[in-house]
Amino acid sequence: MTHQRLKEFAHGKKFCNIVNYAILSFAFIVGLETIIKNPQWQSIFRVVDYLFLAFFTLEIIVRILAEDHPGMYFVLFYRKKETKDGITRTTLELTEHGFWNYFDFLLILLSFVGIFAQAFLHPSFIQIGRLFRIFRIIRLLEISDHLKEVERRIMSIMPTVFSFAVLLLILNYIYAVLGMFMFDEKIFATCDFSSIINSFVTLFQVMTLDNWSDVMHDITTNSPNYPPFIIQTYFVSFVVFTSIIAFNVFIAVMTSQVADKVETDLEHKVEASQATDETIHVQLRTDMKDIVHELQLVRAELNELKQKSK
Repeated sequence: MTHQRLKEFAHGKKFCNIVNYAILSFAFIVGLETIIKNPQWQSIFRVVDYLFLAFFTLEIIVRILAEDHPGMYFVLFYRKKETKDGITRTTLELTEHGFWNYFDFLLILLSFVGIFAQAFLHPSFIQIGRLFRIFRIIRLLEISDHLKEVERRIMSIMPTVFSFAVLLLILNYIYAVLGMFMFDEKIFATCDFSSIINSFVTLFQVMTLDNWSDVMHDITTNSPNYPPFIIQTYFVSFVVFTSIIAFNVFIAVMTSQVADKVETDLEHKVEASQATDETIHVQLRTDMKDIVHELQLVRAELNELKQKSK
C-alpha cells in the first residue's frame, strides 16, 4: 500500500467507523465482565482484551505511518502569527488532532505498562491498564457534528484551564509551605502538615470546602504557637483566594471566552454566507450578460435571414 493510499485509509470515514465500533464493543465487554463472574469466562475476557489491545495498537501505528512525517503525529501545538496595529505576535494554539493523538497514545502506553507491571510486580496492575482504555469512549464525541462543536469549544478554552490550574498550584504551594512552618510539620486529628505532599492534600480538602471549618478549629485548638486570629486568617484567606475569588474569576473568563467563540463563529458564518451570495450574484450577472449576448446574436441572424428571404 502506497503512503497516499494509507493516508486516505487512515483519515477515511470507514476506518473511523471501524475504530468507533471497536471502542463501543470494548466498553460493552468491560461492562459485561462486571456482571459475569464465572472463572471460565474470565479467561475468555482476558483473551478478548489482548485482541482489543492489539487492534488499538495497530490503529496507532497506522495513524503514525499515515502522517507525512511520523513526528507530526505528536505535534500538540502550532504557532500562529497575528499582526495587529503593526505589531506581529506569535501565539501557540492547541491542535485538536494532536490532543486526541496524545490521548490515544497515552492510554495504549498505560495499558502496556499494566501488562508489564502484572508480569513483574502485581497481577492487579493489568486491571488498571484495562480501565484506562475505557476512557477511549470519549473519542465518540467525534461521531456527530454537534458533539464535535462542543468538543471544539472545550478545546478552545483549554489554555485558560491550564493557566487557572497553574494559578491554583502556586497558591497551594505558598500556603502549604506556610502551613508546614506555622504548624511545626505536625499531624492533627483532621489534617496533616507533616510534609509538602500531605499539606497539599489538606489544602485541597480545604479548597473544596470539605469540613474546612473543622480543620481550622482543630488546628486553632491544638497549635499554641500562634494566636487563633493568625490561624483563622490563614485559612479564611486561603478559602477566599482559591474557592471564592479564583473560581468566580475562572467561571467569568470561561463564560466570556465561550461567548466570544460563539460570536466569532457566527461572524465567520455570516461573512461566508455573504461571500457566497456575492459569488452567486456575480455568476448570475455574468450568465445574464451571456444570455443577452446570445439573444442579440440570434436576433442579428434572424434579421439577416429576413433580409435574404426578401
